[in-house]
Amino acid sequence: MREIVLDTETTGLQAKGGDRVVEIGCVELSRYGITDRTYHQLINPEREVPEEVVKVHGLTTERLSTEPKFAEIIDEFSDFVRGARIIIHNAPFDVGFLDEEFRRLNRPVFSEIVSEIVDSLELAKNVHPQMRNTLDALCVRYGIDNSHRTTHGALLDSELLAQVYLILRQQQGSFSLENEEKVEESVGELTIDTSLLKVIRATEDELMLHEKFLDHMEKKGKSNYRKSEEEFQKMRSDEANLLMQAQEKARGITTNL
Repeated sequence: MREIVLDTETTGLQAKGGDRVVEIGCVELSRYGITDRTYHQLINPEREVPEEVVKVHGLTTERLSTEPKFAEIIDEFSDFVRGARIIIHNAPFDVGFLDEEFRRLNRPVFSEIVSEIVDSLELAKNVHPQMRNTLDALCVRYGIDNSHRTTHGALLDSELLAQVYLILRQQQGSFSLENEEKVEESVGELTIDTSLLKVIRATEDELMLHEKFLDHMEKKGKSNYRKSEEEFQKMRSDEANLLMQAQEKARGITTNL
């Protein structure tokens, strides 16, 4: 199944309150990565673009006045996305706007002409619970260069999200797109790709503050906060044994598939 990463820019936050789509950017994915197929279109929203919104994406009313209206691009856009799995960060926002644009033209809504919509924000929350999962935060976490992202742009954001999604997809351990309904007849040794793991070490100041905290807890009679080297070695040994057991269990599961 084709996968398409999609992003929009709008005149505001209220799809049903009169705000409109001003830009659409799409990037196609394959089982191997990002393809060279994209869709990008600026759109005349047929209304004013508020100044506070211009600060977000840089698209002024004057700049968009010569661009085609949504009615003029709906067929080409529909042909590009039809039947695909669509990946959007915070999907309800963009889908709400696109559905409303299609509805204005008495067309079947956007969400009905695609096969599936994946919210990469929810996916990121599952992979990184209790962490910031904005597009910028994920780019930093995965070492993706987003220094050229000075303002929001639908195509640029889609290109960045495509890179993020490929990593999220790998971390989720999903099957290849062409083999979603079956499992390979032979499954190799279970391996863990650690190349995507980012080790963040404590600074000297943070270590000093931690030591002060442990000293404080000891003074309050809670000495079990500070463990001996022997206790740490035992913890490491226990963790290694648990990891080995999990790997053995996973091998048993894949062998039985």
